[in-house]
Amino acid sequence: LESATPEACCQRELQSREGMFVNKEACLTGIERFQNRQGCYTVILNSFETYVYLAGALAIGVLAIELFAMIFAMCLFRGIQ
Repeated sequence: LESATPEACCQRELQSREGMFVNKEACLTGIERFQNRQGCYTVILNSFETYVYLAGALAIGVLAIELFAMIFAMCLFRGIQ
């Protein structure tokens, strides 16, 4: 029995090679609900989009802390002189 859909395109419960198939038979018969239809680039891009705002907020927070530390160091330096 030659299937039109490769087994690698079938959805798994855990997105790994060891994860159990959601419904392997339905996937191989061509039912799109049980198939992975997006390419790797799209999936990776979508997973990064969820963390972009978190990374930006974290960077702004670190920048603010560094700025306050620099101002504090300048005030200490002025106090010594």
